[in-house]
Amino acid sequence: MTTKNTIRKALAALATGALLAGVLAGCGAATAKDGSGSGSASASTAAYNPVSVSGTAPGGDLIPTNSQESGKKVLVWQLFDGLVDVDPDTRKVRNEVAESITSDDQQTWTIKLNKDRKFSDGTDVKADNFIKAWTWGADIANAQIASGDLAVIKGYDKLHPSDGSKATATEFEGLKKVDDYTFTVELTSPYSSFVNLLTSVTFYPLPDSFFKDPDAWRKNPVGNGPYKLQKPVDEATGAYLDLNKYYKGNRKPHNTGLYVRFYTDSSAAYQDVLADNLDITSPGGADLLTAKDDFGDRLVEPTITGPNTTLTFPMWDDFWKSSNGLKVRQAISLAIDREEIVDKVFNGYAVPAKDFTVKGLYGWSDSIKGSDVLDFNVTKAKALLKEAGGYTKELPIYYNADGAHKQWVEAVANQIKKNLGINAVPKPTTTFSDFLEKRADHQFTGPWRASEIPFNPGLDDMLRNVYSTSGSANSGSEWTSDAFEAKLKEGWQQKDTDAAIEKFNEAQEILFQDLPAIPLWYTKIPSVYSTKVSNVHTNVFGSTLYLVEKQ
Repeated sequence: MTTKNTIRKALAALATGALLAGVLAGCGAATAKDGSGSGSASASTAAYNPVSVSGTAPGGDLIPTNSQESGKKVLVWQLFDGLVDVDPDTRKVRNEVAESITSDDQQTWTIKLNKDRKFSDGTDVKADNFIKAWTWGADIANAQIASGDLAVIKGYDKLHPSDGSKATATEFEGLKKVDDYTFTVELTSPYSSFVNLLTSVTFYPLPDSFFKDPDAWRKNPVGNGPYKLQKPVDEATGAYLDLNKYYKGNRKPHNTGLYVRFYTDSSAAYQDVLADNLDITSPGGADLLTAKDDFGDRLVEPTITGPNTTLTFPMWDDFWKSSNGLKVRQAISLAIDREEIVDKVFNGYAVPAKDFTVKGLYGWSDSIKGSDVLDFNVTKAKALLKEAGGYTKELPIYYNADGAHKQWVEAVANQIKKNLGINAVPKPTTTFSDFLEKRADHQFTGPWRASEIPFNPGLDDMLRNVYSTSGSANSGSEWTSDAFEAKLKEGWQQKDTDAAIEKFNEAQEILFQDLPAIPLWYTKIPSVYSTKVSNVHTNVFGSTLYLVEKQ
């Protein structure tokens, strides 16, 4: 029987997930870097009463195309508005800066902007602010971490050659200005999910001041969102945000401002919320055991369950590419009792996976053909292993030790040993960067832990990002499939959403056939809030902090 102390230790495996979920809810989780243990504002900000949320230090500039890390995103979401955003009630994409986005062929899109939108410096948001921002972000010389999202636009390969050489163009071939508030976007091929993709921070605009003096802008970022920085971000403590008086978008704040306070320990943030010294955070580790009892109605469950945790395999390896390698992967998947691990290791704060995306997306299905490989069936698992000729080598399972994945990796390894007789051995790397480096150098001979979330409401987003050769967050397994790519393209050519979803789930059938990764579970980390605020929501695709009301 699992003791409460064991569960407390095991729940540490969710610490990283809690940090992520906190950002998704519009806050980070996390001891304050200033060590103060108090969320009170300084004298200079006493004139307003900001909602305080936990976050992590951004560690660099807040240029949208360079902002994939959670610490940056939580701030960028407040400082900028995109062409579209996601309605927190319907979880569907709605126009924001854009007045309309239309296409007759899913390849060439016409974007008309609202003419009343301004940056926080009072300048108008125009077509050039998008065209220049995307062009600058795509230019390989600027080394923007999220530039890969722009690869769907015609001419990206000239601005960002795949061989790492210098750009051969200065303009983005697929972007054409029609007038000050209208431009067109030509994609490399039809892509019906383009409007969903536009929710990414990669597609945010930049003001004229950025292009005049990028270095000056980095010190004092100017955006077009509901908030603006009161003063430069203090990497050691946090960021104070005032209202953008020029803002006219959907996300009109219900509060007077925000204080994003930086933490390095989720338990410290949790205790600060309990003491009403911080308004919002997401609990991690052992705090999940007591969160419901501690907060009751002041605990908010996520509307979409994710990320999807997988065991991903090195498909560059000859054995894992073989038919016998496939049978061993199938056997491993069938030998894992996901329900038991979710219950005993995660204390119910996860859901056994049924597909390669996350539960809650429109079109999600728990009955995709081939998904029965995720069922717990030891008899079938042993039969498949026998058909494969067995597996007598050590099976390393790699993970980064700084991410607190030890307990669940050990649980999976123990089940594989018990149910298949395979010598599965957890193999931690010291840090996540070390983990990524070893993976890139093909030092992994067995599966590794991976955890992915969708970046927009499209069912295809994770499929493209993680498993397609065109994905900006490719899993690193080096698995490729022409049939899979073809199904995605068929989906992107559809004008009807349901018809597109049918094709995307057919693409998932191919993933289940080849099984380059084994889906395990979707985590579900809640948010908790103090007695000083109300109207707290979670939203996977951006921030809902503008809705929070301070007492």
